[in-house]
Amino acid sequence: MDNLKKIAKWAGIVFTGLCGVVLLGGGKVTSGILLIATAFIMVLPVRRPMLPRWAWVGLICAVFGVVIWNISTTDLPNSSNVMMAGCANENSDTYTSTGFKFLDQVTHIFRGFLSQAEGS
Repeated sequence: MDNLKKIAKWAGIVFTGLCGVVLLGGGKVTSGILLIATAFIMVLPVRRPMLPRWAWVGLICAVFGVVIWNISTTDLPNSSNVMMAGCANENSDTYTSTGFKFLDQVTHIFRGFLSQAEGS
C-alpha cells in the first residue's frame, strides 16, 4: 500500500507539472507558472511542516481553482469567421465546438501548445 501511495503522489506531481508546461506553451502564462510552482512545492521534503496537512490540501485546491478560473476566461475563436482567421491563428482553422465550453477552451489551449511545439 505504501508503494501505491508513492506512485500516486509522484504521478500527481508529474501530471501537475506537465499541465503547467502545456498551459505555458498554450499562452496561459499565469496558470502555467502556478502549476509548475505547485509541482515544485509538492516535491519539497517537509520535515517539520509549518502548516497542517489540511491547509496544504486547501492551498493546492485553491491553486487549481485559480487555474480553472483562468482557463475559463479563454476567448474562443468565432466559429463563423474560421476561414477569415485562418492566417492569423493557425489553430483556429480546426476549431469545432463540442458543446461544452470549458472542454472547448482546454482543447483550444492544447492546440495552441501543439502549434508552438511543432516548429516550422
